[in-house]
Amino acid sequence: MTEAARTNIQERSNDTIPLSQQKVNKGGPKFDEVWQYFIQGAEGNPGHYKATCYHCKKEWSRGRPVALKAHLANECSECPEEISEYWQNKLAENMANYTRRKHSSQDQTQTSDDPLPLEISSRIDRSLLKAWVMAGIPFEVIENPFILDLFKNLNPAYVPPSRTTLSGRCLNEEISRVGKKVKSELEMADNLTLSKKN
Repeated sequence: MTEAARTNIQERSNDTIPLSQQKVNKGGPKFDEVWQYFIQGAEGNPGHYKATCYHCKKEWSRGRPVALKAHLANECSECPEEISEYWQNKLAENMANYTRRKHSSQDQTQTSDDPLPLEISSRIDRSLLKAWVMAGIPFEVIENPFILDLFKNLNPAYVPPSRTTLSGRCLNEEISRVGKKVKSELEMADNLTLSKKN
């Protein structure tokens, strides 16, 4: 998406937001750009605010940017298509930029302390997510000590995601990638006919 298109989307979304509710940067902690699509409520814990979607009025007691982005990209039926597509692209292209802690284990022998390159770790995460979802394995199983030991024996440098990361960020990013791919294939399809069976 070009910078001009992004600016156009932001201007359009600001047109639907009353001026009194638009954010003005007054300094202090930097807010993620996704907050411009949400009404920031009262501060619950320090640095954590309630959030309400401008479009569908869904509320969160703690507005985490990851959940807010996923809402705009994959869930909000009232969100304008340009905004939804923008966040879908952002999530689909997202690469994990955090460092995972190695899980403690009874056996502390490790062949490598070097973490895997980000591309390889992300590729394994995606394969892991697909396997978990398609096999119907509950997300909390990823934190089972025997499963962690299995991953450690397969590749000591790989640190699997937590259940919340797997069921949250990883799942939302994959939904966005699949949605983007489906949309692309539908746009390129010729003589496409959709029917609904009664």
